[in-house]
Amino acid sequence: MVYTFSMWLFFFYFYCFLGWIWETCYVSVLKAKWVNRGFMRGPFLPIYGSGATVVLVFTLPFRDYAGLVFVVGMVSATVLEYFTGAAMERMFHVRYWDYSSQRLNLNGHICLTSSLAWGVFSVILTLYGHTLVERLASCMSTNVLEVIVFVLTVYISIDMAESVREAINLREVLVSLEENNEDFRRLQKHIEVVSAFYGGELKERSEAGLRKINSALESGREMYDRLGENSRNSRAAFMEKVNSARAKKEYGRMNSLLKRNPHAVSKMHEEAFSRFMEFTEKDIRE
Repeated sequence: MVYTFSMWLFFFYFYCFLGWIWETCYVSVLKAKWVNRGFMRGPFLPIYGSGATVVLVFTLPFRDYAGLVFVVGMVSATVLEYFTGAAMERMFHVRYWDYSSQRLNLNGHICLTSSLAWGVFSVILTLYGHTLVERLASCMSTNVLEVIVFVLTVYISIDMAESVREAINLREVLVSLEENNEDFRRLQKHIEVVSAFYGGELKERSEAGLRKINSALESGREMYDRLGENSRNSRAAFMEKVNSARAKKEYGRMNSLLKRNPHAVSKMHEEAFSRFMEFTEKDIRE
């Protein structure tokens, strides 16, 4: 059977929704609480829709050969998952899924267990499940199908645009927090170096020279203390910023994005990511 463009879009959206049902139920059971899983706010997971579409493109020509379907589906979906994960991390500085704790993983984006699951999914999809979805799309008139696809396209495009904006805002916050951390570490290192030098070679220098160095050192220590005080007060300052009407809404959305992805991590900004979670998890929820 030859699929029209509208049918391919319908298949994509259908499997996005089916993937959301699977992931949400799975994660909710693991967390023992309801988790609206996914990058988007609505009930769609594009990685599943994309994976299903890629699998179908490569496996439908030999849908009667289960072994070949398993291998080709596993490889094609795994390649898609890797490059999607890598691209999202590069763009947003956050991994929204991470397999680093799994054995035989590649850069945390894919792992053997996930790849095998894709293979099994490919067999179920191509040999059995897709036949029902194909019949569903075929029994609808062209006009009805196009209307459904159009409405879903508009809804998902708006949802995706909002979700991307939230992810970009989160990236900017992490970069800002990371820069503050780096300034603090740089000054701390400077003080340590001056202190070590002061405790060693400077003992042999003149009293006047020692007084100058000591004055500079004390000045540096005062700066360090002020920076340390700022760091200790950063939670209050952060939350004051968050509590402004517009900012609170934005931080709330970013926090919701991370709640939908409870396994998200940031390898680029680990300390900043940890601080963000510490600052927002309790306060924004309340």
